[in-house]
Amino acid sequence: MALVKKSRALFSVSRYSLSPLSRHSFKLYSSSEAEEEDEVKDNGVGVVNLVLSPEETLSAEKFHSLIKNHQRKNPNPDHHSPNPNFAIPGLSFDLSQASSTDSVSPAIVRRVIEKCGGVRHGIPFPQTLAFFNWATGLEGFRHSPEPYMEMIDLAGKVREFDLAWQLIDLMKTRNLEIPVDTFSILVRRYVRAGLAAEAVHAFNRMEDYGCKPDKIAFSVVISILCKKRRAMEAQSFFDSLKDRFEPDVVVYTSLIHGWCRAGNISEAERVFREMKMAGIQPNVYTYSIVIDALCRNGQITRAHDVFAEMIDVGCDPNAITFNNLMRVHVKAGRTEKVLQVYNQMKRLGCPADTITYNFLIDTHCRDDNLEEAVKVLNSAVKKKCNLNASSFNPIFRCISKLGDINGAHRMFARMKDLKCKPNTVTYNILMRMFAVSKSTDMVLKMKKEMDGNEIEPNVNTYRIIISTFCGIGHWNNAYRFFKEMIEEKCLRPSLPDYEMVLQQLRKAGQLKKHEELVEKMVDRGFVTRPL
Repeated sequence: MALVKKSRALFSVSRYSLSPLSRHSFKLYSSSEAEEEDEVKDNGVGVVNLVLSPEETLSAEKFHSLIKNHQRKNPNPDHHSPNPNFAIPGLSFDLSQASSTDSVSPAIVRRVIEKCGGVRHGIPFPQTLAFFNWATGLEGFRHSPEPYMEMIDLAGKVREFDLAWQLIDLMKTRNLEIPVDTFSILVRRYVRAGLAAEAVHAFNRMEDYGCKPDKIAFSVVISILCKKRRAMEAQSFFDSLKDRFEPDVVVYTSLIHGWCRAGNISEAERVFREMKMAGIQPNVYTYSIVIDALCRNGQITRAHDVFAEMIDVGCDPNAITFNNLMRVHVKAGRTEKVLQVYNQMKRLGCPADTITYNFLIDTHCRDDNLEEAVKVLNSAVKKKCNLNASSFNPIFRCISKLGDINGAHRMFARMKDLKCKPNTVTYNILMRMFAVSKSTDMVLKMKKEMDGNEIEPNVNTYRIIISTFCGIGHWNNAYRFFKEMIEEKCLRPSLPDYEMVLQQLRKAGQLKKHEELVEKMVDRGFVTRPL
């Protein structure tokens, strides 16, 4: 465990660190939540929240609003390959009008870029690049690596890799320090884009920019490749450099994880054996990964054999280990087996975590046993466990099946009392329930609350709202929310939802708005104009 703690400390220094043992990476080693059908997932790098002053926050919001407004007016900007000098004169003028040069700090620039890249659809990339160039070109701007790294990450996210390298070159030209984490970002984005060879090439180019590859960087590349199911490339990279960088428990655990995620259990077990033969003792995370993979592959007996080995060698299982044993039974609806694993967990004195409680709640809710689910929730609260939206969502589904509106209000109030933040799924469940009960005011209230809490709606959210208004003949509200969905949120609606709104507009004799909506859909490539 000492090795684990040491590596974790090394990687937790920077906002951009992508250690295989960072907090975000542990989620991949552990059992993830039962996936929600329409949950919004984070696409960006794991971040530590930026701390801005109220004035900086206001400035960042103002700049972000100008960028989004420009994007709405120019949904299909005419630009070819962007370059580090890219500018949009009109936007630059608006940005200058909105602020004095003294008010633009590196933290503001980072926050604006982060917000622009934080959406799932319709990233205003040209406008964000133009903002970055405007801000970093201001007289007196305090240059630091972080805004550049944020822009490099966004360029990688939209697969503008040539621009990402040009930005690194710009850092070098401006005599800015180029942290090793800059290459971690680039490697991660290459791998996400399916460009494993380019990811390795980025590692090999580090020394060109004054960054000497070390054991940590070696470990990061393997970790990123493995997390993206590029186990073969990770193994090849490992084999080519293992004599230069001595492997440790972190690297071997990443490799095993990679083969497991790639679905190649035999290779994972081979690396597991090789690790032990090399005299490197697997830790709790290594064992948990192997157990998880075996369970997912239906090899329950073998998973319990590995669990027994873990106990025999004196490696204490943790909540992650038990969650991995539990998950397969939760998904299969085997309530008795879930409870058996939980009872074994209690016998060994292993405290449950949020995921354990969520699995128990989900299991009881699948059996429509709302009373037991609420008992588990109460137990988790009593143990001061940090609950999340996934703790409450199965309960809301249960309540929704019963049509208990008052029960939903009470549970939602309790969720807020516990400082547990609802997510998109939570609001969708509640809105659907209110829509069924014809409580249009509550549907609107939920949507307003989502916006106030900066929780991104998805296509399902808008489907509920639009169908609610279409159902009562309120074409104007249906039209308004449909426009918001495609213009502000850049979401692609389903054809039935589109046809439903068009039908309402025709019924209301709103032929001009009908034509405008068709134009907007055609302009965005969502539909083709009918002949």
